[in-house]
Parts: sequence; C-alpha cells; structure tokens
Amino acid sequence: MPRVSYKESNVIDAILDVTDNGLSQSKAAQKNGVPPTTLSDRLRGVSSRSEVTQPAQLLSEPEESRLVAWILRQEALGYAPSHSHVRATVNALLRQQGREKPVG
Repeated sequence: MPRVSYKESNVIDAILDVTDNGLSQSKAAQKNGVPPTTLSDRLRGVSSRSEVTQPAQLLSEPEESRLVAWILRQEALGYAPSHSHVRATVNALLRQQGREKPVG
C-alpha cells in the first residue's frame, strides 16, 4: 500500500479537531488528509516516525542545522567540503564532546 503524503501539522490539526472540536476520528482524518490509522495511533500516544528515530541520530537537530549551514557557506565560497571531509569534521565534533561513536 503506498504511503500517503501529509505533514506533521496536518496530524496536529486532526488531533485538535478530535480533542477540542469534537469531530470524530474519521472525519478529522479526512478533513486534514491524514490516514485514519495514523490519527488513531497518535491519539493513543504512539510516537511519530521522526520522534522514534531521533535517539538513533548522532547529531541533534541544531547541530545538524549548523553543519548544513557550514557546508553551504563553504560551497558559496567555492570550497565545498567532500563527503570524507564532512565525516571527519563530524567525528572530530563528536570526539570533542566525548561521544566516541564514529560516523560511518
């Protein structure tokens, strides 16, 4: 079955429609373009995929954003870092913070 495309904000709107506005789960899901099973799961407290995978990520979202900004800045200057350079930079950052798990 193909995955339906929707945004996290749609899920939140659907949850609010059920909890605050009294809509049924099926009507709220349809109104916001969210799969009914997703809405049902989230109302029962099941985490989103991004929340589940977050602990497995080596960099926090702010760290990742700073890394992306650095890469783009280097690229704008004409010095786009190679994949191995980015990996080495991240590994150095992790070592500095006492996190020894290397980036693959």
